Amino acid sequence: MMCNAARRYLTVLMVLVLGASSVTMAVARGQTRAAGEIVICSGYGLTAITVDAAGNPVSTVHICPDMALALFTAHQAAPLVIERPEGRVSDLILVEARLPESWIPVELHARGPPRLI
Repeated sequence: MMCNAARRYLTVLMVLVLGASSVTMAVARGQTRAAGEIVICSGYGLTAITVDAAGNPVSTVHICPDMALALFTAHQAAPLVIERPEGRVSDLILVEARLPESWIPVELHARGPPRLI
């Protein structure tokens, strides 16, 4: 009896968490994206004001969940540059693959279905 009640409460809790997180994701997708930032240096320090394409100030931009994965690739190191080796390849020597002397081929036998199930 206690197990059933705990299972019901846990199910309701999981449904509420799923509903709340999906609404949060939908709100994040609907936010306007900022076009830039204006940094003002005053006697109190630096202040950054986020502006839209028309130059009007907008509220602070939160990370949109659709673009959040791009943050992982934003700080990657520069791609490696593979340089061509100097010199020329004049002779190409092909080597045959050989099996060891002790190698004995094994015959494979397929097995049928079991007699009794």
